[in-house]
Amino acid sequence: MMKRARLFLLLYGIAAFLDVIVPMLIPSFSDIRYLAKPALMLLLMAFVFFSKDVERKPTLLSALFFAWLGDVFLMIPGSNPIFFQLGLGSFLVMQWIYIDMFRKQINKVLSPVNGMTVILSMYVLGLLSLLLPNMNLALAIPVVIYAISLGTMLWFASQRKSSVSLWNYQTIFLGAILFVLSDSLLAINKFYHSFPGNSFWVMSTYILAQLLLTQGLVKLRS
Repeated sequence: MMKRARLFLLLYGIAAFLDVIVPMLIPSFSDIRYLAKPALMLLLMAFVFFSKDVERKPTLLSALFFAWLGDVFLMIPGSNPIFFQLGLGSFLVMQWIYIDMFRKQINKVLSPVNGMTVILSMYVLGLLSLLLPNMNLALAIPVVIYAISLGTMLWFASQRKSSVSLWNYQTIFLGAILFVLSDSLLAINKFYHSFPGNSFWVMSTYILAQLLLTQGLVKLRS
């Protein structure tokens, strides 16, 4: 079982290479992304499925399933905003699942206001101050909800330190930071200012983030 699980991690790395690196090196092969990107979360789901002793395995699989939906919706070409909204909604559900998983791993009473609360509140407000002037109200409301959820996910990831091993804490926390970075870059590129290499940085941070979050949640006691 575990050998099969590790095989799917290897395949995840290959899919990541095809999705991020190949289009940069061989632009004429850029359409390979339409196969590689949807494969990413499916391969992580297979890794989780074949891993042993995973706490709340169905819950983790559901988080990755909604991440897969989000990936697929955001890949659909065209300017129809409904696909972006569906992608945003799918990732929002994934965020809520991660928040619930992190919250239930914390074995102490949390103070809602601490240094991390201040840092993340400032970050979310700063990000929204860049994005909101460039979008209509129908899109602004879900973006605000998503940004708050994103910050909340990172906050709960940061509060697990005394409840898990140092390796597990660092793995999950770094994964959550990279996820926030990936989503921030995506949003800035779409609503504020486009920059060269955006796709590379968005996808590379996203791929690593999901790998770290999944590894940490699979190997919770490590």
